[in-house]
This record gives sequence, C-alpha cells and structure tokens, in this order.
Amino acid sequence: MQQSASIKATLWHRSHTLRIGKGWLFAVVAVLLMALAALSLLRVLNFSPHAASPTYQGPLVITKGGTYSGHWESRDSNVAAVEVRTKEPVIIENSKIRGAGFLIRSQGHDASITVRNTEGYGLPPTSYSDYPKPRRFLAVDVFRNVVVENCYLENTAGIYLGVAYTGDESPDQSIKIRYNRARNINGKVYNGLEPVQFVQFNYRGEVPHAEIAWNEVINEPGASAVEDNINIYNSRGTPQSPIRIHNNYIQGAFPYPLDLPEYSGGGIIMDSPGTDSLEATAYVSVYENQLVGLGNYCLGIAGGNHIEMHHNRAIVAAVFPDGKPFHFWTSGIWAKDYYKMGNTFSNSMHHNTLAVLGKNHDWRNEIFDSTFAAADEFANTILPDSITTKLEDAEYVRWQRKLRLNGIKPGPTPTL
Repeated sequence: MQQSASIKATLWHRSHTLRIGKGWLFAVVAVLLMALAALSLLRVLNFSPHAASPTYQGPLVITKGGTYSGHWESRDSNVAAVEVRTKEPVIIENSKIRGAGFLIRSQGHDASITVRNTEGYGLPPTSYSDYPKPRRFLAVDVFRNVVVENCYLENTAGIYLGVAYTGDESPDQSIKIRYNRARNINGKVYNGLEPVQFVQFNYRGEVPHAEIAWNEVINEPGASAVEDNINIYNSRGTPQSPIRIHNNYIQGAFPYPLDLPEYSGGGIIMDSPGTDSLEATAYVSVYENQLVGLGNYCLGIAGGNHIEMHHNRAIVAAVFPDGKPFHFWTSGIWAKDYYKMGNTFSNSMHHNTLAVLGKNHDWRNEIFDSTFAAADEFANTILPDSITTKLEDAEYVRWQRKLRLNGIKPGPTPTL
C-alpha cells in the first residue's frame, strides 16, 4: 500500500509539472537568449569568463635558466609556490602566483631573478615546520641580480633580500624594485605574526646601482600587518653609487591587531644593530617620497652612516576612517644612535615638507627633539595648515599628477 501511494504521488507531480511546463518554456528560452547576449557582449568587450579565475598549477621548481609564464600556487606554508634552484638567469613574467607561504623563493644559489608584470596574492597561512614562513612575494638569500618591476602585490609579506650579494657590481647585476603596486602588506603566519616590509634589504656587503623607486604601497587599518614599509638593515650602497630610494608613495602603517596601544613600524627606516661602522647600513639616498597616514614615524635613522633624506613629504592626520584619532605614537622625521654602536654619523635630513599630528590629536610632532645628535637637520618645512584627511587625500592627487607628468603607471601592464 505504501508503495502504491508513493507511485501515485509521483505521477501527480509529473502531471502537475506538465501542466505548467508550457508557461515555463518561454521563460527558460528568454533566459537562455539573455545569457547568450551577455556572453556576446563580454566577447565584444574583450572579457573572458575564465580570466578572473585562472587555473593555478604548481608548485613550480625552476632548475634551469629561462623565461617562465603561468599561474602557480601553493596552499602549504612549507612549500614555495615557485622555487628557483639555479644561478642561471631566470625571468618570471606575465604570471599570477598565490601562496600560503613564500610565493617566489631562492636560497643559496647566487640567484639572478627578474620578476615583471606579475601578480602575487597571499593565501591563508597553514602550519609550518622549523621556522615561520611569511608570504613573501619574493624572498632571496644570496643573489647576483634581482629585478622586480610592474608587479602587483596583495596580502603578501613583500620583498626580502638577504645574506649576501655576489654580483660583479655592474648596473646589470644589482637591485631594481620599481613601478610596483602593493596593497596590504601582511606578516600573518599560522597562529602568529612576523615583522615584514614592502621591501627589506638584509644582505651584507656593498651593492652599487640599487634602486627602490616609483612604487605605490597602500596599507589599510585592520587589513594590513606591516612593520617598516621599507627597511635597510645592515646593507650598503657605495660612496659613488648610494642605494636610491625615491619617488615612492607609501600610505598606512598600523599595529595588528589594530587596538594594540603601541606600534614599532612605520615608513622608511635605516636600521643597523650589532655591527661596526664598516658593516653598518651606509650610503643611502632617500628623496622625493610621499608618506601619508603612517603610525609611529615617517622617516627614521636608527643606525648607519652617510645617509641623506631630503625633499620628501610626510602628511599624517593621525585619524582613522571612522574619525577616531590614532591611539599610538606618530612622528615625522627622527635620527638616533639607537643601538649605541658608534656607527651613526655623517647623516642629514633636510628640505623635507612635514605636517604630522601627534598621538591623540592634540599636538604636532614633525621633528623628534634629538634628531640633530645623529643627523644634520636643516631647512625642513613644517606646514602651517590644519592637518586633516583632506590634506592626506590631496597628497594622493599630487602622486597621481606626478605619475602622469613622468609617464609612469605602476603595476602590471596589459599584454598583447
């Protein structure tokens, strides 16, 4: 009986479906026609329904020089999405790379790596072995030449160059980090946080012809976890060819979690602990950068010598998008022999334009009082204007105008 009742119910449902089927038929046909029309429009506009979600392969291990293009990912923090294991020149271009740990990694291979026109995205970090592995867009230990140009970084731990430079000191074997766009530099690792930067130099020795220029870095409060945006750590240029850090736009540097009362990161810093004056950070020129809305500091010298910071702009309204003032320290420029190593001398900070509100919004803090003890400080301009978010917004407009006047478009360029 139960089986008969079940059959009857099924037959009734089919009959009901047939009765209303003709009415739905026209609706289905109309929907199909609309979908076909939409696909035709996408083709006309040069969109592909697959372009937004490319198929990722990987991880990739490169053991021979050459040019590589593709989409690679690693969802394991212990495994780099792309590992370079050769000293032969490698070019990675027109690619998309995602990683839960290192996106591009080379360790101990006298690497010569060029990355251009490539997008990099951080994936949720997983557990790791041995040591934390932040989601560096590029991490290289021991290198002859590194070039990163016209790339896009999102939710990564930036670019790290460490251990040693082994190049021939020619312009073709140096460091060039230029014309990139970065959003939300983030040092998250599984159940923790690592201090990371948009760029950190942590190699030993001198590198002539090195340049960090025309990059746009924007970090959002609560969505980013950056330490210093640019950190030069016991790394050196040469007297004839200092490291040049110029014409970068850097916006945002905040504690993570955001409600922490203290923050040790910031904008661009020269850092030199635990070494003498012959191995300390030295011969660096920092100029024509724009630093906006940064916590803690904008330009700093914590150690090093023969460092010049000039003609930069630092604008800090010290207020969150919801109107609440920053609850952590803010400042414009400062210099100090922080580590008491006797390696901090022959530095200067001059002709910078500054407008910085101090912590809690009730005072100005453009120049730290003891800066003169570690650097010649002169001819810096403190803007008398009221410091508001409108002044910060105007700085981005200034940046966009500067890009147009110089014919520069940071980030990936369209490929044919």
